[in-house]
Amino acid sequence: MRRQDLALSAEESLAIVDQVQFAVLSLVDEAGRPYSVPLDYVRRGPALYFHGAREGRKVRAMRKTPWGCAVIIGENEIIPAKLGRQYKTVIVEGAIELIDDPAEKRQVMTWVVERKSPDYMELGQKVIEKMLDRVLVYKMSMEVVSGKHGL
Repeated sequence: MRRQDLALSAEESLAIVDQVQFAVLSLVDEAGRPYSVPLDYVRRGPALYFHGAREGRKVRAMRKTPWGCAVIIGENEIIPAKLGRQYKTVIVEGAIELIDDPAEKRQVMTWVVERKSPDYMELGQKVIEKMLDRVLVYKMSMEVVSGKHGL
């Protein structure tokens, strides 16, 4: 990061990652063009887990270039008197692994339900079983994590 005076600590950056749970994942598609897609995620240890369709531009991009960059926007408020914006953002970069093992997919999707809808675990498990064959899990190693703040 060019402006080290605006850098967040590793702890602050991970706190934002854990709080927000939503990112724009940027990839390079098979034609070499940038491709970004907003996705929910859950973090476990040094990895972000996304889930989605088994096919499509996103999956083709991950297969061709298994590396991604996730942009996570935390606090974000315009401050008119300062002619600027107060913000906290985190960028995560890392290798991406496509996971199709049913047990691993079930575990990741259970983490998603626990995080997003903890009062609906029974319903969540039914939905997971129904969707299991139709989804992939995308595991992104958190190899580079940098957070930044402004104003």
